[in-house]
Amino acid sequence: MFSPNHSVQTSTNPNLSSPQLNQIEARKLLASIHIPPQPGIVMTLMSERNQDEPDLLKIANLISSDVSIAAAVLKTVNSSYYGLSRKITSMPQAVSALGIKNIGYLVMGLALRNSLPVKGMEIYWETTRRTAQFAVMLARQLGLRNIDEVQLYTLFHDSAMPLLLQRFPDYLDTMKRIPETPWIEITAMEDLRHNTNHVAVGALLARNWELPEKVREAIQWHHELSVFDTDTVSNEARTLIAVGHVADHIQEVTSRHLNECAWEEFGDACMKHLMLGETELQEFIDSVSELLGTGDI
Repeated sequence: MFSPNHSVQTSTNPNLSSPQLNQIEARKLLASIHIPPQPGIVMTLMSERNQDEPDLLKIANLISSDVSIAAAVLKTVNSSYYGLSRKITSMPQAVSALGIKNIGYLVMGLALRNSLPVKGMEIYWETTRRTAQFAVMLARQLGLRNIDEVQLYTLFHDSAMPLLLQRFPDYLDTMKRIPETPWIEITAMEDLRHNTNHVAVGALLARNWELPEKVREAIQWHHELSVFDTDTVSNEARTLIAVGHVADHIQEVTSRHLNECAWEEFGDACMKHLMLGETELQEFIDSVSELLGTGDI
């Protein structure tokens, strides 16, 4: 992971180790990875959102100015996991229905994909989109208040992978190795092969995009099982990590592309943290499977 001065630290995993980079090498490596800045539409939207009296029409017009994001917003807000009682047909309606905070984070997530135009990542983005939907649905069922942060975290927690794929031609091979690698050893494997990892770069991306502090914290620690046993990480960040792992598990089960390494390592801790029972989880998976069958997700 990158420390505040951007140096690369060795993995804490005792079974795998990575070479320690000095600060000069770390800065060179960092400079060679293009971390996209927060897009103008997101920057302007967030600025308006933070005004004492935000102009809803201005926000709606701003989103409408980007055709691809506007279309994606309308498609997303009308999906089942938002659970709106009426069909949304215009951007002012979408802003009014979701609220300024939620619409801002939704646009941020949609802008992320546009900022990382890497060929061959369509399946990755579709999986990420669907997993974020499952996470939001689960968060609502659990009565969590930070729905927007759940959505942001799930969209961003692995978002550095396209960046690393741009930087390292052999990162695709690394990604292919991930399903066969124990979850807690993935970042160490990346360090060995590339002298950095998707968690470190993802934390930088989250900072560049000014994501909420708890989301950035969760991104930084989501591969560490120890977060559920210590007070090193805030309870809010632990909740985001737990919901993310459960949503990943649901995605694996419903897509039938089973890769249960993470769930075998993190499942019990996540279920315990969320006070989620096996029966409740299975009922949720069944309801999600029904929605998938009807094409509502």
